[in-house]
Amino acid sequence: MNPLPQAHTLADLLLALEGSAATVRYVRGGDRDGALSYDALLRQARGLLANFQQQGLQAGDPVLLFVRNNRAFVDAFWACQLGGLVPVPLSAGVHREYLRKLMRVAQRFSRPLLFTERALWQRLREAGWQAPPERVLLLEQLVQLQGEGELHTAAPGDTALIQYSSGSTGEPKGVVLSHAKLLANLRAITEAALIGPEDATLSWMPLSHDMGLVGFHLVPLANGLSQVIMDTDLFVRRPGRWLEAAQQYGSTLLCSPNFGYRHYLDRVETSPSLDLSRVRLIFNGAEPVSAPLCRDFAERLQPSGLNPDALFPVYGLAEAALAVTFPQPGSGVRSVRLAVAGLAVGDTVLPDATDGPASELVCLGFPVAGCELRICDDHGWTLPDYSLGHIQIRGANVTSGYHDCPPCDAAAFVDGWLDTGDLGMMTECGLLVSGRAREVLFVGGQNWYPQDLEVLLQEALDIGAGRLAVSAVRSEANDEDRLLVFVRFRRDHGEFGALAARVQAALAEHAGLHAHAVVPVGSIPHTSSGKPQRYRLRRAFEQGELAVPAVSAAEAQMPPQDDVERQLLELCRQLFPGQAIAADQNLFELGADSLMLVRIHEEIEARFPGRVEITDLFDHPTIAALAGYIRRP
Repeated sequence: MNPLPQAHTLADLLLALEGSAATVRYVRGGDRDGALSYDALLRQARGLLANFQQQGLQAGDPVLLFVRNNRAFVDAFWACQLGGLVPVPLSAGVHREYLRKLMRVAQRFSRPLLFTERALWQRLREAGWQAPPERVLLLEQLVQLQGEGELHTAAPGDTALIQYSSGSTGEPKGVVLSHAKLLANLRAITEAALIGPEDATLSWMPLSHDMGLVGFHLVPLANGLSQVIMDTDLFVRRPGRWLEAAQQYGSTLLCSPNFGYRHYLDRVETSPSLDLSRVRLIFNGAEPVSAPLCRDFAERLQPSGLNPDALFPVYGLAEAALAVTFPQPGSGVRSVRLAVAGLAVGDTVLPDATDGPASELVCLGFPVAGCELRICDDHGWTLPDYSLGHIQIRGANVTSGYHDCPPCDAAAFVDGWLDTGDLGMMTECGLLVSGRAREVLFVGGQNWYPQDLEVLLQEALDIGAGRLAVSAVRSEANDEDRLLVFVRFRRDHGEFGALAARVQAALAEHAGLHAHAVVPVGSIPHTSSGKPQRYRLRRAFEQGELAVPAVSAAEAQMPPQDDVERQLLELCRQLFPGQAIAADQNLFELGADSLMLVRIHEEIEARFPGRVEITDLFDHPTIAALAGYIRRP
């Protein structure tokens, strides 16, 4: 059953699957796994819609989806579609930056309803959430999902979804997507990826991300295919489960950005019994695609039956619903070595001129159906192949604008073309993306704008504006951005350790990040208009012109009070090798970013089952405090 050809709205897709036995399977770990048919999903969504409508919601009203439970997210998303409500998915997490982003987004709507979980709601209240309680619906408050919410017949041009970027932005921009634009891209993806009735999908990417929601929930549902949605936290804790599940459920279409490939290679010893012969395509997007990493991943898994040509590098963005360019399925990862360093917009590079330093850029294919792409200079003139320029798009899938942000629209659209913010060029193998016209960092699998992290640190550390700057260096070892924080510091460098530790703690607590280096500098260079010249600091760091003082994690170690404290110290010393760790040491000062917090919680759960939730690590951030919490009656 394929409802996509006849659908005019997203609701049409699910309604057409009434009676379908195809399933959505949720992989959460252990006995928490479960599956339900699309027919059952339709009934659950109608029941949740009844709950929404009892809150007074009417067609067109926004619903902020701030839940970590994937099943609850999917139920709520479809309840919105059936009732004509507008879902606004947001990355759900306990770090303060997630909470602040949600509150900034909420301010852009008039009395939105927040759908969330009790633990997240408590964190929001502590962070200063002030919306009236009647505009909050907790997952735990749902009485039953057997009701019959009133269906709404939407028009193709009505708003179906407002998609905010997966990373953090100081001024959140909500991409408005109509039913027609989403359906146009779903059809284009189906055609370009040659998706057919024998396919089945699996994804661990968050449903708040366009790849997770549009690419690996809506696409399979629109084609009546079974799908597997794995908890992102489970992938972080047990990356091997990803490909084990692909074998177990016969998945043919997978996805992962560089982060996932790297995490799998670093953490997993591939089982000789793993069989990936059914895997047809592994979509790779969401951050710049690394050709060496793709080769390493394919080489590791070729003995497991993975076809190296299954790797499928793509280009897309939320403003295009998802997909912009795809290569030919089965063509594998093709790349071109070009001397692009130092190129300015409008410059042309010769493909055969590789005598000097060259970068390996991955071919991302050609525009999908209904989407046009051009490369242009700073004045809007179209450039020839192998010329560096701004990547601009337009078409049936491209957003008509941002929610409640006319200045954003004015900055993004040029003569009907949307400027993606990326720089690249067209070649005979399709699109090459060389970088961003605007600074963005790819850290920990997410996009971060340096100015946002600078504001976060200024507020957390009470440091005046202009006294620090954030940048990153690209690691040649794993093709990943490594975060750098430069702080103006004019005292003896021997006194810098305490400030560096505070910087690391603030990054970890508020954003779930860890800096590769915290660097003291005599001054932060600025342009004549007052903008920080981050590239000058980054270049000085790369050339070894800046000294990075050694910082001890703890000055002294006291013996543990009891066995609980001893076990916690032991696991932390295993996870933070080479660091001196004391019972009163703050985990965030050690560099406990989001990934490390998940690993710490996993180790604690193995030793003390059911005693600690991951959110408790924020309330009890030292080993001594955490041990006391575990000892509670």
